[in-house]
Amino acid sequence: MKFFTQLRPGLIRLFTGACTLVFFFTTMAQNKLPGKAIQVAGGYSRHGSGDLKGIVFGAEYRNYLSKRFSLNYSLRGTINSGKETIIVNNLITGERTDASVRFTTAGVQAGVNGGLSIIRDLKHELMVSLGAFGRYQSASNGDDGYSIYYPQQTSQPTVLIGYDNRTPQEIFTAGGIFQLQYSFTFRNKVFIGLAPGFQTDTNGDVILQAALTAGKRF
Repeated sequence: MKFFTQLRPGLIRLFTGACTLVFFFTTMAQNKLPGKAIQVAGGYSRHGSGDLKGIVFGAEYRNYLSKRFSLNYSLRGTINSGKETIIVNNLITGERTDASVRFTTAGVQAGVNGGLSIIRDLKHELMVSLGAFGRYQSASNGDDGYSIYYPQQTSQPTVLIGYDNRTPQEIFTAGGIFQLQYSFTFRNKVFIGLAPGFQTDTNGDVILQAALTAGKRF
């Protein structure tokens, strides 16, 4: 009995130490930041060539090489459109015709960004990133303009459009993109955020964008 009385303080200390270690490692596991993430994005874009309004959308995979630095692999698309409004009023018949010139520019690109997380914890992340991409783009009018001939010039009861296509409709370019992203993560590691940015490429196109993001960390 005396032996167990002497042994009891040691057992209590051993049990207390084991509980402390379990609590410590459990807390560490809960506070460990996820090393990977996937996300989808979609929002507004503005194509600088012609100030065309449109959308941006895509999917991304992020791999954290350290707490602050990550690589982001993305597949992204843009669709932008615009028009030059031309309305023809036939003074003889009274008919009103919309003869506007409509044009669309769309592209898809794949690239990789290096990201630096200025703020990163279990809930909040503020990241700046810079990257490069390859892009395929198709534009209904290419980079060429057109001439407009009004009825006063042609004696025709409508507007005539003259094209002189000298640049290709489809092009492949390389470019760079700068992006700022903030995201908020919920307890189930699902996050939502906002990602504004801009990009330019070897064709001289500048595209401004602001996308909403949603994804999962793991």
